[in-house]
Amino acid sequence: MDTKNIKDEQIRKQIITASEVYRDKLAGRVFLYVYGESYFEVVFPTDRFRHLTGVNSSISAQEFYDKAKSSMLSAGQIFYDREHTYRGAKRKLPCLTMLPALTNNVVCVVKTVTLTYKIGVTNLDFTIGLSENLDLEGNKINDWFLPRTLRVKDKAIESSADAEFIDFIFFKDASVDKYSTMTYADKDKKPPLVIKDFLSDDLVKYLY
Repeated sequence: MDTKNIKDEQIRKQIITASEVYRDKLAGRVFLYVYGESYFEVVFPTDRFRHLTGVNSSISAQEFYDKAKSSMLSAGQIFYDREHTYRGAKRKLPCLTMLPALTNNVVCVVKTVTLTYKIGVTNLDFTIGLSENLDLEGNKINDWFLPRTLRVKDKAIESSADAEFIDFIFFKDASVDKYSTMTYADKDKKPPLVIKDFLSDDLVKYLY
């Protein structure tokens, strides 16, 4: 196996590993981020996975994810171009494996000064840029945000128009109405009343 094939196989294996983490920790879940009196919700659709890997592919985004999570993705279905470089994928994939760290630890929400994405969540090592959930005509589908880009050590806080630490993070299955699990909390703070209706009865009793 020549050097190129070895590199391609390494990337393929990293993508498969990342897809397993994505499947087990993120796909089908919605996360509620709360800071001060503000909040936003983030969902991780399976068809967004490919874009976060940093590679391009000859197959659709959904098929890419399906093949990766079943270990059926081949090196021949992965390629690079000007916007999807080998170097970029090599940097992004380890962070993609660690993506759940942004859903259960202290993180910072940043507001972008560019048009690439609207807001981001960062732990300083990497940032997930988030965009609104819009249809093909640009109409808002719901209030959830979707992952648009993964950036490694991009100085997100320094380049942000505004940055604040998250006080609370909750998660739920996308198929249910209320959040029943809290994954992160600032012990010195109490959740704002504005999110009370988002939470299950048990969480409301516990927190308020």
